Amino acid sequence: MKVFVTGATGFIGSYLVKELLRQGHDLLCLKRPSSDLYRLGDASKQVTWVNTTDDWMAAFKTFQPEAVFNLAWDGVSSKDRVIWSKQVGNIALQQTLLDLCVTCGTRKFIAPGSQSEYGDFEGVVDEHYPTNPKTAYAAVKVACSDLLRTFCEIYGIEWYWFRIFPLFGPYETDRWLIPSLIEAMSREQSMDLTLGEQRLPYLYVGECAKALASPLQVEGHCGAYNICADNAQPLRDLVTSIRDAVNPAFQLNFGALPYRYGQSMFMGGDTTALRTHLYTLDTSSFDRRLKETIDYYTTYYGKER
Repeated sequence: MKVFVTGATGFIGSYLVKELLRQGHDLLCLKRPSSDLYRLGDASKQVTWVNTTDDWMAAFKTFQPEAVFNLAWDGVSSKDRVIWSKQVGNIALQQTLLDLCVTCGTRKFIAPGSQSEYGDFEGVVDEHYPTNPKTAYAAVKVACSDLLRTFCEIYGIEWYWFRIFPLFGPYETDRWLIPSLIEAMSREQSMDLTLGEQRLPYLYVGECAKALASPLQVEGHCGAYNICADNAQPLRDLVTSIRDAVNPAFQLNFGALPYRYGQSMFMGGDTTALRTHLYTLDTSSFDRRLKETIDYYTTYYGKER
């Protein structure tokens, strides 16, 4: 199948590209001229690239994709998630792609949403739980989901929106939890933490990529779907296991910091709909994948020193 991908050089996007190539699809990927292809390795040579500074819309029309994956998003960092002007700008790219899909007769449009669309909650929620965004990032994700559904229903395009819960794996941006923990443990002697009673449903990013790719194998199951692990780990256990692997002498001061006001102890996503219609997530390899991730970042931060 001919597939057009944005955000292909990002954390999730790079794993998606590798999965789509594994399945034998023909890929045209949009990127900025300055994008670093390091996450893709040899896979970067197996796709066709078009830059945002080129006439990429003409390339799209020539390519005539049967499916579009729109993973590009400007403003993912925590400081950018509250900047409304930056977040709202993401709507324009989605709409441009949707208009191109109508012109070219593209049949499927797939995009990632976020757990943050649900706002703060406690427990496990399914896709019928009301959205309650608390940031500009989350609000624009909700808006894009609504626009996507309405547009695609009017023009007869299959649409799939995936609300993604916590992920982990090699090549994640340094600022997120697991890489930042490993960096601190590689360079410091101790860390102050809360009691760590929160439970985190971390999913290996490669499994997320398989779930994202699954709409290419089915017909007629449009909708919003949660992507979330079913084996939530207590934060204290996760941090301790990382410490033991990276630097057993590193001091973890659990309880030195208070929980933030309104701290949720567990926020999980029900994946019944995903399992029923698209894909069953495999979480059995968590320990092996966590070790791979720890090994990657230990080597990465070791080279930096």
